[in-house]
Amino acid sequence: MDGSDTDGPDTDGPGAAASAGPTGAPSGGSEGVGVVPLQGAAGTGQGQGSGAPTGGMGAGGATSAGAGGAPSVAMGAAGAPSTVPPPAAGTPVRCNNLALAPSATGVAQPSGAVGGLRVLDWAGFRGAASFTFDDNTPSQMDNYAQLKATGGHFTWFVVGNFLGSNSAEIARFKATQADGMEVANHTFSHQSAASLADLMQNQNYINTNFGVNANSMAAPNCAAAWATVAPNLLFQNRGPCGAPINTIGAGAADRTSPFAIPAYLPAPNEAAAPMSGALVDGQWRVYVIHGFDNRNGTFQPIPIANVTGAISTAVTRGYWVEGISNIGAYWQGQKLISAAATTSATWTKPARFPANMCLRITTTGGTVTQKGQVVPWDAHGYYQIGLDAGEVTIQ
Repeated sequence: MDGSDTDGPDTDGPGAAASAGPTGAPSGGSEGVGVVPLQGAAGTGQGQGSGAPTGGMGAGGATSAGAGGAPSVAMGAAGAPSTVPPPAAGTPVRCNNLALAPSATGVAQPSGAVGGLRVLDWAGFRGAASFTFDDNTPSQMDNYAQLKATGGHFTWFVVGNFLGSNSAEIARFKATQADGMEVANHTFSHQSAASLADLMQNQNYINTNFGVNANSMAAPNCAAAWATVAPNLLFQNRGPCGAPINTIGAGAADRTSPFAIPAYLPAPNEAAAPMSGALVDGQWRVYVIHGFDNRNGTFQPIPIANVTGAISTAVTRGYWVEGISNIGAYWQGQKLISAAATTSATWTKPARFPANMCLRITTTGGTVTQKGQVVPWDAHGYYQIGLDAGEVTIQ
């Protein structure tokens, strides 16, 4: 997509990601957060931090130990005491958007007063950055190894009519999904005039050729008309573009529409420094890049070394460099939990919201549960909770 009103190929650049470097080490988030079922007689609760059962009353008058961590004691059928087993590992919750973790590790689990629920902005990173690449131009896959080496994850905004039946190139783009890259919808024909049929045609093209359903789209030529069409099929749209342009804030105070996400469009041959300079602490910066040379009329190409330099700087500085749908799901999900919530929250996901998306939260103390199952503490400094559950409780 390009910033002009002319309808033609806007080349989007490569995205590459690997396991993140110093500030983006893999967290195991691809499998998500493990959950542990609450065990014991009915009414038994889980204690703060230590994992020791506390003194809730169970069936038959069962009680559990206090802060000392002694095993809970339940009365058996014959009146003899029996030890309630500790919680066992449960089924992991998939967190598709949290494959990368901040560099901090060895963080102690909170053990203070129960409550203090707080969602971490941008998954615990310094800020967020999505590098998106439009139009499946030739230079994108030719430079993929350099992009991947930066340690970030990116989004390819595919135009079906441009890629066509080029099976070799389709296979190259498809292979990047195993590295954490996202394939998303840039419409089939790349026209400024919004058309649900055209958007659906490309959605089907992506499903057929890449085996996924795209969650996000990018409006061709940054055309505003697509903001009213996108909600019929997808949960967000990258819309206006240019430079300078707004970043996106975390939490309910930010009023950006998910169907008009602004993107920074670098000037032709822009150096790495001004691209890196567009990053803002505590904010989400979205970039739109088309390619690294002028083949096939690539719009505003930027040398690959400049692009990888900007991406590497973002990763090194501790930004969450991830695809637009993964960060967007976190951004939208955080808004669902009231800042006033302390020990519990419930929510309903927006229409067409992708499955298996999660948030990272912290507390002042207590046991975090979802649907009656214990959510374990992650030593990077948070609990990961699934948005599909629609609720979280601290007890």
